[in-house]
This record gives sequence, C-alpha cells and structure tokens, in this order.
Amino acid sequence: MQVDDLVEQLNEADEPSMEALRTAAMSVDVYSFEPGAEDPMHSHGEDEVYYVVSGSGSINIEGDYQSVEEGDLIYVEPGTEHQFTDFEDELVMVVFYAPPHGSQS
Repeated sequence: MQVDDLVEQLNEADEPSMEALRTAAMSVDVYSFEPGAEDPMHSHGEDEVYYVVSGSGSINIEGDYQSVEEGDLIYVEPGTEHQFTDFEDELVMVVFYAPPHGSQS
C-alpha cells in the first residue's frame, strides 16, 4: 500500500480522508487537505498520532497553535479538541488511532 496511491483515491473521490488499515488494536487513516479546506474543531476518544507526509500548515490544540510540516509527528490525547488550519499547500498525513478510530465514545 502506497500513501500516494491512497491520496490519489481520496482526490478522485473528493474526500478528505479514508481508512487504510484496521485491526482489533488500532486503525490507520490517510488525510489530505487542500489549501482553503476546513478541518472543524473536534476530538476523538482514541489516542492519535499524526505523521505529516507532505505539506505544511498549523494545528490548533485547545487554543495552542503550532506549525506542522513534512516529517513531523503530532500526538493528541483522547478527548483533546484540535483542528488543522492554514494549509499552505496540500497537507497529507497518516493518522494512527489506538484503539481503532470510532471505537471509543
């Protein structure tokens, strides 16, 4: 499985994300945000680790803004409000959820 192939599928489907892998213990999604896209403030019940494959922007974690760029790893604790903003170019990320995304309320 190649991230570039998954991003191409996302772009063709005009979707910001897709699940790439799911096991009983974790799941992996691929996200792609174009400049001008909106990622609403949200939280998840799972631990999240974002790996920035390409692009740049910012992440707002409960009012604390940090820049993100290719190669960055970002950890977000369960229940923490966050959103990605300021996409200067296409921001592509692989997101690891443990336990699997959507399994916690």
